[in-house]
Amino acid sequence: MSTAKTRYFLVGSAAILTAGLAAGTVAYMGGMPRAFASNAGPDELSLVPAGATAVAYANVQGVMASEFRQRLNVLMDNEGKGRQEFQEQTGIDVERDIDSVIASLSPGTAAGTDHPGNGFVALRGRFDIAKIEALVTSKGGQLSEYKGARLLLAHEEKGEAPVIALVSGDLVIVGNDAAVKGAIDRSQGDGSASITSDGEFVRMLESVDQNSTVWAIGRPKAFGVNTDGNEMPSQVMAQLPEVKWVAASGHLNGGLTATLRAEGKDSDAGKNMREVLQGILALARLQMDAKPELKPLLSSIQIEGTGNGVALHMTLPAEMLDVIVKQASAARDGHLDHLKQLHQRAED
Repeated sequence: MSTAKTRYFLVGSAAILTAGLAAGTVAYMGGMPRAFASNAGPDELSLVPAGATAVAYANVQGVMASEFRQRLNVLMDNEGKGRQEFQEQTGIDVERDIDSVIASLSPGTAAGTDHPGNGFVALRGRFDIAKIEALVTSKGGQLSEYKGARLLLAHEEKGEAPVIALVSGDLVIVGNDAAVKGAIDRSQGDGSASITSDGEFVRMLESVDQNSTVWAIGRPKAFGVNTDGNEMPSQVMAQLPEVKWVAASGHLNGGLTATLRAEGKDSDAGKNMREVLQGILALARLQMDAKPELKPLLSSIQIEGTGNGVALHMTLPAEMLDVIVKQASAARDGHLDHLKQLHQRAED
């Protein structure tokens, strides 16, 4: 997707699904919890193509209802601007309409595309299809059908417009044309195989706590492509252990309990990852005297693993969130003041 508005749908929605970013973007999504159908994950995984680079999930009401999110909103003085923008673009009230979210990103291999990746976001909830159609068409969008689903092509002055597929009253899929139609095909048992046929993905998913509020699973090697479709410099890739899979999950309550798991290509890669993480943690703990406010977080971190794997567990207490957000706000304010000073000097 090549324009800012188009990227908003995928990047803005997918960001909520990772443990590190979920709390900062929860204003984009909301709704009632949807339980996993089994240890193999939510039903919407059947929409995701085999070979997807990254897959992420959010129990959005769990995020919205958490004390963690509420505390963060107060600290950041969140005015819900992102949520309002999403509603203006789609007619979907994320506070009331959405139950859960699945996001998928795949290599851009579909015919007729030259984008570095194809992706979609599947929203499960309660949707007023007539209202959404009326809003998008009033803004110049086009309406068509594909295998029984109503397709809304949002208006874009240039670049590829996002497709909004109204599959049913409780399922909406947003993304680029090829990815959305592929998801619709799989929802009807047609087209390519789904990610649930990938044994390695399923194994990583089964390692994720099924009570997690958010989780994300990906193949890091596939991220060696930048937004222009070019590979990262070889010297950069050479510095990274060859990691086959990464799975991140988090449970939001008063604070955040998170786990990061990674698998290397072999036992040597696993050993290297464990040593790197242990070294970083040891260095950080040496700084605790200078930053005692970080002690609860650093003391909670545990690193374990054998063979080709490593797991990092951490707990971010609610009081630590206060510290982190205030420090980030202070750093942001200092940066803004510096820019103002530079601008004033330029004018003088």
